[in-house]
Amino acid sequence: MRCHRCLALLLAGLSAIVFADTGLELATQRETDLRFDDLFPRRSAFGSTARLLGWSHDDRYLAYAWNPFRVIGNDLWLYDSKTGKSIQVTSPQTFLPFDGDIPDALKQFEEDEKRWQEWEKLSDTEFRQAQQDYQEKQQKERTPRKSYGGPSSIEWAHNSDEFLMTYKGDIYRWKVGEKSPVRLTDTSDGETNVEYLPDDKGFVFQRGSAVYRMRFDGPSVVQLSPSLDGGKAFGGYRISPDGNWMMVFASKDVPGTRMVDYITYRGRFAEAKKTERGVADDDFLGESYLYLYDIRESTIADKSKKNEPFEIWKWKGGEQWEETSIADKPWSKDGKRFVFGSWKRDEKELKINEVDIDAKKVTEIYKGTSDGEHRTPSMADPFYAPDDKSVVCLLDKSGWRQMHLLDGKGGERQLTFGEFETYPLQISADGKGVLATSSKEELSRADVYRIDLASLEMRRLSTMDGVHTTPVFAHKSDRYGSIFSSWSQMREMVVHDGKQEQIVTDSHDKAKFWAMIKEKPTLFTYKNRHGDTIHGYQMVPKDMKPGEKRPLFIYVYGGPLGTGNSVVDGSFNSTAYLFAEYLTHTLGYITVTIDPRGQSGYSAAFGRANWDAPGVAQTEDLVDLVKYYDEMGMVDRSRVGINGWSFGGFQTQMCMYTAPEYFTLGIAGAGPTEWQNYNTWYSGGVIGNAPKGKVDEIDKFSLTHIAKNLQSPLLLLHGMEDTNVLFQDTVHVYRKLLQAGKGPLVELCLDPTGSHGLGGDVNTKDRHAVYLAFILKHWEAGRAPAPN
Repeated sequence: MRCHRCLALLLAGLSAIVFADTGLELATQRETDLRFDDLFPRRSAFGSTARLLGWSHDDRYLAYAWNPFRVIGNDLWLYDSKTGKSIQVTSPQTFLPFDGDIPDALKQFEEDEKRWQEWEKLSDTEFRQAQQDYQEKQQKERTPRKSYGGPSSIEWAHNSDEFLMTYKGDIYRWKVGEKSPVRLTDTSDGETNVEYLPDDKGFVFQRGSAVYRMRFDGPSVVQLSPSLDGGKAFGGYRISPDGNWMMVFASKDVPGTRMVDYITYRGRFAEAKKTERGVADDDFLGESYLYLYDIRESTIADKSKKNEPFEIWKWKGGEQWEETSIADKPWSKDGKRFVFGSWKRDEKELKINEVDIDAKKVTEIYKGTSDGEHRTPSMADPFYAPDDKSVVCLLDKSGWRQMHLLDGKGGERQLTFGEFETYPLQISADGKGVLATSSKEELSRADVYRIDLASLEMRRLSTMDGVHTTPVFAHKSDRYGSIFSSWSQMREMVVHDGKQEQIVTDSHDKAKFWAMIKEKPTLFTYKNRHGDTIHGYQMVPKDMKPGEKRPLFIYVYGGPLGTGNSVVDGSFNSTAYLFAEYLTHTLGYITVTIDPRGQSGYSAAFGRANWDAPGVAQTEDLVDLVKYYDEMGMVDRSRVGINGWSFGGFQTQMCMYTAPEYFTLGIAGAGPTEWQNYNTWYSGGVIGNAPKGKVDEIDKFSLTHIAKNLQSPLLLLHGMEDTNVLFQDTVHVYRKLLQAGKGPLVELCLDPTGSHGLGGDVNTKDRHAVYLAFILKHWEAGRAPAPN
């Protein structure tokens, strides 16, 4: 028997002992119409979401890659705006003449389905054993699995109903109405980033680290990208609308990156492995460059003259982080100018620059500061307004991420106003407005808007309340396709036909999912001690009577996530939503998720709240949350728990160590406890400045200095192969807890093969079973059962 199997069986046995001692039956005895196993099924009720959305040149068709629930691959579908219906274009049979692996892939998929049908009939013990036996067999046979994923990219022609798509790295051309595609490339190298030439007579594509042009009427393939010297690596490109110029992204690795060890336990003996790890007080060693390159046919053909790329921007690494912000369509209409943003983090200096191609000149058209979340400058994404002179971009100058207009001469004015976020996407088809997404109606949602450039009126286009992501707009109108979700609608593709939205896809096992949803969150707000409005959602037991006090269990993240946050209408997070629902519905707890200061989606002040005081503002807001419920007479102050993962794992511990009179139980997963050992980019952008060699400047924020203050039970979880937040972070804080005599209060759950989100020997269900056992042990054991 293999050692890892022995370990798995040992862990399973230990888990059974723990469950027996803590009395999981205290929960299962109260189950009525909601079982714990139903919330975390062996196979998810969620299917795939549509992707690769794109409109045809005349806006009749919207292409997307998708397949129904538990159908192999993601095939190409066309939504016909004329009929309002979709048709499937590709299938495995489409590519069968080009891919001999498809029969094996279909056979393996069918075998997998049959095996899962048999597994579904097994008891939990039998299921786990069957899974382990199957995994051991696969590892022993080492049989390569065949796959079918469908098209990986779709690109429409500019002036006709045809498109190019890639499948397993090769390019295919398909004209709408024809029975099958034509294969254009057949190489062992993968082709990516395919786009038509302006005249639709050929296309451009990337192969490896070079870009090529190929015409339909000839066999020649011409390299367009330059050969970069000095050890620089090609990193991507953008081509001007006229097809004459190429923006080239390049990078250079500089030797000397710090390597750290972590330990794996998969074999007979433990093995040390290494991973790259630039830490808080390290310099940035990589370099980045932005070039402009002439790809006119006459220039490429004339080999007698040297065609040198023009350097537009560079960053040579060092102590300060620098980066660019470039929109999808940064070019002027004639393709002779483009705009981009540049950012120097330590100086908080944001510039918007314009490049004059003919003059090979870079001009600064805006200079300002950005003092909110560290990722905001990367979202500036400037693009030209309809007059082709002024520039639209995102700034947080007002204290919120809003849309601004630059006049091209240094002047700037704000176009959208309010305590919400607005993300400009592109100019409307009629050239009179800007299309954007915004949280104007409700900060937990994202709607699609049109902002009139003359009146500045914000007109909401979306008709369904929830979150709209990645809207893709038609060429000749404000119609769009988008991915939508809410707490009443699982994630699907919708199409706006000019009047209202229509759900197009049916991706999930809805009956199975909605059958287990017994509680629906309600949004709420409260004021913290400083008068800030804190947003959250709650689930309160339906049988709770006025004046009754119930346990309170809180989920928190607390750190910046760019455009992401926790309080999202349509997020079915396994802990914040599903596990919380079980605690509310079965055990009668009040469960709450909030976005405290430090979280994304709110003001610049929220975004920078961690700087030089990580976790302090969040702890204040979480303490004020407990007070909020206490003042309403709703909370049993002896049972107030908090839980979070990653930054949330740090935040959970921060609360347990610095506000022990308010939090009586904590569950902390994979939290960074020593900020000096976290990565250079994050620590220096979110936590504080750590000059080279002065590690104490950021170590002072580490949890190892305050762990001794723990007074209530704390469960620590970590994946031992985590290379994001190193496992040693939990080991080091655990040592401090032991040294302070806090061992009896602390429990560890370690996944020997788990990474940052676990997923090795501990799956999602098992992780939440550990949570539940820990809660029951400390909050329910010995208590009289509550009435059901």
